Amino acid sequence: MKKIIITILLLSVTFLSHAEKQTLTYKEFGHLPIIQEPTVSPDGKHIAGIFNSEDGPSVVMSDFGSNSIIKLVSLKKSKDRIDSVMWANNERLLVSSSYSKKQWGDRFRVNRLFSVNIDGSNLIELNRAANLRSLTGAEIAMYDLNSSQQVVSLLKAEKEFVLLQMYSPKDKGQSVYKVNIYENKFEKLFVNKYDVYSWVANKAGDVVLGVGSDDYDSTITNIWYRKDNNDEWKLLHSKKAFEGETFSPILVSDDKAIVISDHKIHRDALWQYDIKSGAYDKLLYANDNYDVEGAIFNADRNEVIGAIYFEHYRKNHFFTDADTEIYNIVKNSFKQYQASIYSMSKDKKKILVAAQRDNSPPKFFWLDLANKSGGFWISQYPYLEGKPLASVQPFQFEASDGMSLHGYLTLPTTPMSNNKKPPLIIHPHGGPQSRDYQYFSPFVQYFASKGYAVLQVNFRGSTGFSNAYQTAGYQQWGKRMQDDIYEAIDWLAETELVDTNNSCIVGASYGGYVALTAAFQRPKQFKCIASIAGIGDLLELAKDKYRYESKRPFIDKTIGNPTDDKTIASLKATSAINYLKQIKAPILLIHGKHDTQVRFSQSDDFYDAAKDADLDIDFVEFANGTHYLDENENRIEAFKVVGEFLDKHL
Repeated sequence: MKKIIITILLLSVTFLSHAEKQTLTYKEFGHLPIIQEPTVSPDGKHIAGIFNSEDGPSVVMSDFGSNSIIKLVSLKKSKDRIDSVMWANNERLLVSSSYSKKQWGDRFRVNRLFSVNIDGSNLIELNRAANLRSLTGAEIAMYDLNSSQQVVSLLKAEKEFVLLQMYSPKDKGQSVYKVNIYENKFEKLFVNKYDVYSWVANKAGDVVLGVGSDDYDSTITNIWYRKDNNDEWKLLHSKKAFEGETFSPILVSDDKAIVISDHKIHRDALWQYDIKSGAYDKLLYANDNYDVEGAIFNADRNEVIGAIYFEHYRKNHFFTDADTEIYNIVKNSFKQYQASIYSMSKDKKKILVAAQRDNSPPKFFWLDLANKSGGFWISQYPYLEGKPLASVQPFQFEASDGMSLHGYLTLPTTPMSNNKKPPLIIHPHGGPQSRDYQYFSPFVQYFASKGYAVLQVNFRGSTGFSNAYQTAGYQQWGKRMQDDIYEAIDWLAETELVDTNNSCIVGASYGGYVALTAAFQRPKQFKCIASIAGIGDLLELAKDKYRYESKRPFIDKTIGNPTDDKTIASLKATSAINYLKQIKAPILLIHGKHDTQVRFSQSDDFYDAAKDADLDIDFVEFANGTHYLDENENRIEAFKVVGEFLDKHL
């Protein structure tokens, strides 16, 4: 074991006394969150999490209530990304990681799962290497392509074992294995005959539910069910993609399934589904205005104790008075923040609290309810603690077609001299099946710290606001979704709070598409355009994703069928690469070569074509960069070049 991070922890603890001595730069905003995915052990004695440093990601552990941190596992810099940490039992952790691999002309993430003791000993990779030696190169490639592991059950009665879902070359699909996490021994439980890609277990650890694709129609999802391990599988439910009600099972208890569905109310809610009758028999929780985003599980992950939804911030709803009382204790203990229960022990006495504001970075506190004590643990951005950061204000306006739209406006903390209005950064979110929140954002706060106002719009197509809000954006890339951004700028101009004539668009992923599209649709409106892992050729993006049969229904519905002549014309008409002559503003492109979600060629091809057209364009390539730029050096450099680009043109 090796103790680390002492200086950073001291800085976190003493940030108030040192905050004003430091001048903020791109480095403080661009640094990856120091701690991610922290989780409390079932017995409440420890906290484990992912630590990001200049040396790469590590798994670390801390005694509950202590500021001392121990490094358990380090992975190769620029090679691996640690995605999650989970307690298998009180003495052993499951660590999920992944890396980018090129295969068949495309890039995808290869997942790996490790287990390790809390003292850092007995680190092993959970894989079936012995079974893979006989596979051909093509079979190994398929194994890597489908390498995502999923914990189906922690099997709390058998601490040495868990149930894992992993790809089986023999089944050519996801199978369930009983795995000894100390010795890497695998026992396959049954053959996957039904093309199931996601399995669900009941409280006893019996695998009783499977979600899969239909053999003859990839647009149909089948739900398979059996009462226990000795029963035969039966078809429980079938659903055609984007037709009828959504049906996403998350847990089975007896003959009841807990499901996230838009049944009846046209918003995602938490329902109880009676398997015998094939009908919903109880609404567990629904919000009047927002979709339920997920379920809250107990420490053993074998019981759903509440629901999660997002207003401007995350909100928790618990089913029992006892759990609600604990949640109220947390909220009342941190009234100056937006606080939520991030993780807690099995007895619910040791709680890790996530707390932040729009103008205060995310940080973690510990609460010991049994001893009525608590304290600060660590900040994700310690160098930003105690600094004057900008407030993020929600707004709502009516689009020209009558649809009510939501968003956020951030004004810089320091007023402009001579009563000038601040320049404007339009910062559209990615996805587009995503949304912006009022939470602290390092990008937004960085822009505001440089004297810029920031506009974020939850345009139609954004998630969390009901079916109607999301589906209104289907096949509206570069059209009605894009118009929502322009109309938000027009609405903001009427407030006279900012200088909308002195503006740039900075977006990532779909947000990068918005930026490049605005460059040719509104060539005189913006002084500069920055696209991070963005899309300049919508037809090519649709073609890329359409090669994978499982993605075709989604592409058809949300973007458009790239094999249909009429749709092809529409996708070309909303692709910036086809309208280079109309573009006037300087452009900055940033893209990582290891991007597995938007091909690097999207930026590479656009840059080559733009240079041939003699446009003012710069391109920053990251050799090991991912879609999210989740390597520390890449992220910091991206903040630096974006900041310099904006300063040059605004």
